[in-house]
Amino acid sequence: MTPPSPGPEITRCSPSGQDRYVYDPDRLQVVAPCLRVTGRVEAVHSGSDGDTILLLDVDPAYRELLTPGNDAGETGGSLDIEAVCTIPPLEPIVYAVCAGDPDPVSGPYPGVGEHVWMEGRYILDLNHEAHAELHPLYRFGPATP
Repeated sequence: MTPPSPGPEITRCSPSGQDRYVYDPDRLQVVAPCLRVTGRVEAVHSGSDGDTILLLDVDPAYRELLTPGNDAGETGGSLDIEAVCTIPPLEPIVYAVCAGDPDPVSGPYPGVGEHVWMEGRYILDLNHEAHAELHPLYRFGPATP
């Protein structure tokens, strides 16, 4: 599968040190080291791997970043955003990875319906229909109208 290519209108950003705390990084195909997107938060929940997961209904300028996997899978057409090691993991294999993270991107996270910008590493998750994600999340804030 040829990954979507971020167009020139996509604002680039600077990666943070969170990449090294991603559990099982070989399952992720890195498309761009860091991108900024805007959209409305559709859902926020916790993963068993210690990640906080936000589903973002991206603004029209960023729809090209989505793949067919985003429509077919559990993201419901949204961009999956994952802030790593933000809660204690339930999966023992992840304990050591998260134990070394001195500064996870913590909340309070935006709530459902909030219009935000988010920056993170743009990847395709090969274990989940190659859906597009920002994983890990580097930083976020309220979007300007």
